[in-house]
Amino acid sequence: MAIDPTQRFVPVILGGDIGTYTLAREFYEAYQVRSVVLPAAGNGVIEHSVAIDLRPIGSMADEGRVVETLLELAAELKASGDQPLMLFGSLDFHIMLIAKHRAALEEHYVIPYPELEVIEAAALKENFYALADRLGIAHPRTAVYRPGADLEALAGNLTFPLIGKPSSSGDWIAAKFEGKQKIHTIQDFAQLAELVSKIDASGYTSGYILQEYVPGGDDAMRLCTYFATKEGKVIFAGYGEVVIEEHAPLVLGNSAAIVTGRNDQMAADGARMLEELGWRGIAMIDAKYDHRDGQIKFFEINPRLGRNHFYLTAAGVNPARFYVTEFLGAEFDSASVETTAVVETEAGVLQLSREHLFTVLPHHLLRRFLDSGTGRKAAVLLKSGKVSNPLKFAPEKHPRRRVYLVLNAVNHYVKYKKFPPRSI
Repeated sequence: MAIDPTQRFVPVILGGDIGTYTLAREFYEAYQVRSVVLPAAGNGVIEHSVAIDLRPIGSMADEGRVVETLLELAAELKASGDQPLMLFGSLDFHIMLIAKHRAALEEHYVIPYPELEVIEAAALKENFYALADRLGIAHPRTAVYRPGADLEALAGNLTFPLIGKPSSSGDWIAAKFEGKQKIHTIQDFAQLAELVSKIDASGYTSGYILQEYVPGGDDAMRLCTYFATKEGKVIFAGYGEVVIEEHAPLVLGNSAAIVTGRNDQMAADGARMLEELGWRGIAMIDAKYDHRDGQIKFFEINPRLGRNHFYLTAAGVNPARFYVTEFLGAEFDSASVETTAVVETEAGVLQLSREHLFTVLPHHLLRRFLDSGTGRKAAVLLKSGKVSNPLKFAPEKHPRRRVYLVLNAVNHYVKYKKFPPRSI
């Protein structure tokens, strides 16, 4: 189904994961507009959707070809209507691609992301930790490895076990080696030496973060999504506590269930970081609660909505409306923005306060993982029916989507049996 030339604007979204689908769904819910989605290839989560005009474009490794495709799409859409086009990315490397080619793209698209230098000042993890140091914001002890560095000297300043992760998520995609994971847990120096040897041979040359492990299971993970205006003022913070993560290697660390709520400290610290950067638009910060000192330790800034950002919409704050009112103008959103889902802090930030459970897991499976403090909060919300899954959307009537929901649920059972949650 093609885009209706009478719809008031067109979201164009690079990507094909559940975060892509969720954003398209949110635009459809708020404005009854369909989004053009450009994945490498189709898959069950984005196919046959009432909210999506699907245009698979193949590998996105060739940035020039992706930009050319986007320019051709803009010409096609403008030929049948004169509505604004908004360009989004679902992964960090999409955002970097958009930022690097901003000059060519913003002639045709509204770009709802900061300038490249602002993104690089935050999204590269080594820059993030330097900023956290300067602002006095809690984070784990960290070192950065690069090819040729003195590994023994770096490791000598840290205590095992360590967490290893790429400073540049975009560059990490191209790195190929046996045993590669999104996040590595490193128990001793021998494991570290073996890992960096593989990384060096893979062609990955950006910094590789070595970080002391903050003890605790999935339920210690925290996240907060922020929105900043063109004045660089953060006006919204949406906090969540993770109940359970995914543990299959390629999706390790993705949240599978989140309880929303309020945390003044994380809201304030994240706002300070983003305002220091001069941020505009949405950012999401990952963190972890450290029971040893009672602090939430910041891990990284994502220059976009997170993969599982539907926890915001589920609790009553649809982030698509921030994009539209800030980057297109209030005339594109005449509905009231008042909601009982937020409270205003002393600093003038609207903070998500309504408790709700987000999950992508079948409820029967989720109930197996509710033996933590956060899990007990989830159990109460599950029992009271305050729970949402982004894939369960009433307007989706295509029978293949119903089949996909069943297959997706079965796949979660298989994954959690093969890769069960664990703690160190």
